[in-house]
Amino acid sequence: MNMDVSHFRQEAAKVRLSKAAFDELLCAKNIVESSGQDHRFDTTPACINPLRSPILHAELNNIRNMIDHETHVLILDGFKVDSLAVFKSLIWTFGSLLGKPMVQNHLGHKVIEVYDRGGKSIEEGARYHQTRQGAYVHNDGVSDPLPIDYLILACGQKALLGGESILIDASAVYAELMTFPDVLTQLKCDFFFENRGMAEDETLFKAPILSFSDSGIPLIRYFRVYIESAHLKAGVPLTLAQTQALNILDAVLDQSSVQHRTLLEPGQVLISADNKFLHTRTHFIDRNVPCAQINDDERLSDLNRYMLRMWLRKP
Repeated sequence: MNMDVSHFRQEAAKVRLSKAAFDELLCAKNIVESSGQDHRFDTTPACINPLRSPILHAELNNIRNMIDHETHVLILDGFKVDSLAVFKSLIWTFGSLLGKPMVQNHLGHKVIEVYDRGGKSIEEGARYHQTRQGAYVHNDGVSDPLPIDYLILACGQKALLGGESILIDASAVYAELMTFPDVLTQLKCDFFFENRGMAEDETLFKAPILSFSDSGIPLIRYFRVYIESAHLKAGVPLTLAQTQALNILDAVLDQSSVQHRTLLEPGQVLISADNKFLHTRTHFIDRNVPCAQINDDERLSDLNRYMLRMWLRKP
């Protein structure tokens, strides 16, 4: 029997740190900046004493509780600045207080700049954050055998046109797939994944697309292009049954009934439980010609679409 998924189509909750909590965050940022001037900005994590920063400590706990047990996704307002260097420092401080930052590439970076470099496509080996391509539903944990607890996507500048974020609750997807038991069986089996961009020598690993938490909540690991690439590198082509399962999964992911769209504005921070929520974006057009690197002395208002991404594990 097909479950009613209308209640899964939820808008991302919008919250804002109180002024007192934000002031405590700024104090933590200043401490990080003064202690890490000779290093890349995402080298030294922030820390706070709960007794000296009680309001920020409490509000961070509330955000974790919302992500873990309530909405699984939210949008945090109030981070709009014009200096790129300040934006990087502010997001790094907030993220490293919310959770333990994970390495995201072979260079050891824990904050990734998401913008179009104007280079090769995803199909040619680029990572998603380096392009302006859209329509690839995924979660970010596909490149790491261990799951990501919290995904942070902070908006510094939006595109001239497009670039909407599309959010999809894994529970809604599972509910739709219950009418296809053979597909569920396939998705619960292991597929090959690749750690694209995570190491100098890329390796493959196996994991199911669909699994469940100890409390029975559907968990998902998916990025079709990466899966197909990994199977080719492993010399193990996808079977007809696997391909059919992915086709049906993609058709479900395209349904408006499981999607919520939002256009992040500058200063907004999207936070989600990565293995409980899939996401993608629409194709976007920028104001200026793309460039491979952006200097920290740039103003965010002068940039093309620009985001910062962090992967966190629970503290």
